[in-house]
Amino acid sequence: MTKVAAQYGVTGTALKKTCARHKIPTPERGYWAKLEHGKPVRKRSLPKLADNRLNRVQIARGAAERLPEAVLKARVDARGRLELLRSPQWATASATINPEIEMEEPSILSATRRAISRARPDDQGFATAQGRGIIPLKIAPKSTDRALRVLSRLFALAQIDGYRPQINDTNLVLAAEGASIAFGLEEQPQKILHEPTAAELKRRDDNLRWGSTRPAWPKYDYFPSGRLAIVINENPRCGLRRTYSDSKAQSIEEILPAIVAGLAEHAALVRERQRADEERERQRKEAEIRRRREEAFCAREKRRMEFVDAIHEQLTIRSKLSMVLAHLENLKGDEAKLASEISTWIRRRIQQINAVLSPRFLDISARSAEAGFAEVAPGNAAEPAGYSGYLPPIRLQLWSIDEEKGLARSITALEWAIQAGVLLDIQVGDDAPE
Repeated sequence: MTKVAAQYGVTGTALKKTCARHKIPTPERGYWAKLEHGKPVRKRSLPKLADNRLNRVQIARGAAERLPEAVLKARVDARGRLELLRSPQWATASATINPEIEMEEPSILSATRRAISRARPDDQGFATAQGRGIIPLKIAPKSTDRALRVLSRLFALAQIDGYRPQINDTNLVLAAEGASIAFGLEEQPQKILHEPTAAELKRRDDNLRWGSTRPAWPKYDYFPSGRLAIVINENPRCGLRRTYSDSKAQSIEEILPAIVAGLAEHAALVRERQRADEERERQRKEAEIRRRREEAFCAREKRRMEFVDAIHEQLTIRSKLSMVLAHLENLKGDEAKLASEISTWIRRRIQQINAVLSPRFLDISARSAEAGFAEVAPGNAAEPAGYSGYLPPIRLQLWSIDEEKGLARSITALEWAIQAGVLLDIQVGDDAPE
């Protein structure tokens, strides 16, 4: 089971549970040893399934197996570097690894020592320290000296591997290559069954008398065990190991190189996530630029089409006027005289439309209406992000141009007709004709 599970990137226990869930028989304990020595073994066949959904077995690799290659490589590299410290030529570094050699406590841990020394234990016997420039601690007062010795060795070993302490507003972290790793040290509690007191027994009897099943005392009592653990407070639920503690086989002092290697893993994952975040931000900005460029393009095209519609409208009017004028010009004699004033007005209106549709006036009208027809090169920083705010209405106008000053101002149809000499100046006042 262990060998097969490794091929799928899961533990033997996880594979055993998967087999049990899908009614797949597995070898009993000692099966392979008996088979190797020629002893009889029982091999069960696959049972028939009533639920066809169990025919499909899906095994998801462990979270650690799905980590980026850089993270997996970081731990191996860190272990290789730290193994060199055990060689004789690294006499200074060996003091960091050998727990029997006393080490001087670094000054960076002074604030942590002061904070834990002043902290009062809670009802379970644990004192807590945390704050700016302090390693978070939750330990019994009698474990203070050992905890500070562990931290001293950890800092010295981490410094050899390229980490440096960094003071934050909330704690003290180890940082390397742009990644900072927060961690803490805590003492694991030990629990024993609670022995109820006389008052608690009386409370239980009172609860039962009133029909309450609420427990009258806690099931366990907790107290310091003396077992220390370093907990890395980065990358939760990522598949990386985050807790390193004393065990029956070895103390936390003996696994400090493994802890530093774990720091390297977490730092590599932090950097990978930072790179992923930066890549996502870059893609988001590029998408935003594309979106704004598309909006600007669509807004320009809409604006241009509105301007073209205005030109088309004037062309339609001119075509209608031309058709009427052609009809009137076909009249003879007295009929032509009767329609002469209408023909004169139509000719003036056609001249006015021709003036409005002249290339120079169209150019000025387009710029005045902010309906630009000049194309913007892709990626040009000067490209507008999109039309926003007030835009003047699309209008084809008549213009009076001052050539010397290079200025143009819009004029009314009456002003243009007088300037163009197609209409006499009309006086407005008491002498104006009715």
